[in-house]
Amino acid sequence: MLQIESSDLVVEILPEVGGKIAQIRNKFSGREYFVPPQRPYRTIPAEGDWLQHDTSGMDDCFPNVAAGQYPDAPWSSLDLPDLGEWTHGIWEVTDIDKREVSMKRSSTTLPYTATKTTRFLSERILESIYLVHNHGEAPIRYLWSAHPLISVEGEYEVILPPGEPQLRTFPSDGGSYSWPMWKDTDLSRDFLPSGKTLKVFVSGLSEGWCLLRQPAYSLRFTFDLNQLPALGIWFNNYGFPTDSEKRFRCIALEPCTSPTDLLDELASDAYQSIPPGASVHWSLQMEILPHDEEPSTKLPSAQQHQR
Repeated sequence: MLQIESSDLVVEILPEVGGKIAQIRNKFSGREYFVPPQRPYRTIPAEGDWLQHDTSGMDDCFPNVAAGQYPDAPWSSLDLPDLGEWTHGIWEVTDIDKREVSMKRSSTTLPYTATKTTRFLSERILESIYLVHNHGEAPIRYLWSAHPLISVEGEYEVILPPGEPQLRTFPSDGGSYSWPMWKDTDLSRDFLPSGKTLKVFVSGLSEGWCLLRQPAYSLRFTFDLNQLPALGIWFNNYGFPTDSEKRFRCIALEPCTSPTDLLDELASDAYQSIPPGASVHWSLQMEILPHDEEPSTKLPSAQQHQR
């Protein structure tokens, strides 16, 4: 396990476990922001099942999210693992100092190489920068999604930019809804029934940010809508993992490249692709805004965070 740190935060990174961010910890309060490990950390082999390994922390999903076959020739018979191949195998560390680490990996199935740099922009803003190069002779269709399992203990509020974003469930229930209402549930602040999970995709954001507010702190993601035009949100109220006694409560805010977890669910032009010989890059910033170092009993005004 590697660590980078600012004056306020310590970030634990696991190159040997898909390069995931295992945890972010507040130096003053000791607060941990992500779901803690449910199983011992170990490398997931290429043919391994992500669900049979530790599922905590923050993963990167690429070139797919849900397991399935790659849809396009010349790799249309290729099976892609759940949460994508970046969560499997080991990332090679290429550079590291106190506030920054860079890693790289090559795909064992598709003709691309990838680099990821995670660094502190300020004492409470962490940035991840991604670059993928296609060294093959055909375009590579891809999905990328952040996958941060953020611990939620009590009250919460999901805050999105002003506007009229729409949501749909995944898998689709056939409906289209205006955020934040899904049937009779206000997803921005109301828990699902205990033992349930729900994945939704939100489209039509007016600005590239989202925020999860809890009594003690807020966690804000900032991103470029040209690169990451959709937002997945996964609500888990002790419904996952289904085969474990260690079920937990979390919300995952997942900026992503397309409003789906499948590489073949939407029309081909709904996905991003990397032309032969070309590279793509994107970034994601995560800011932790503490309201108090100890939990409070009242949520602060939402207007404080809509900037």
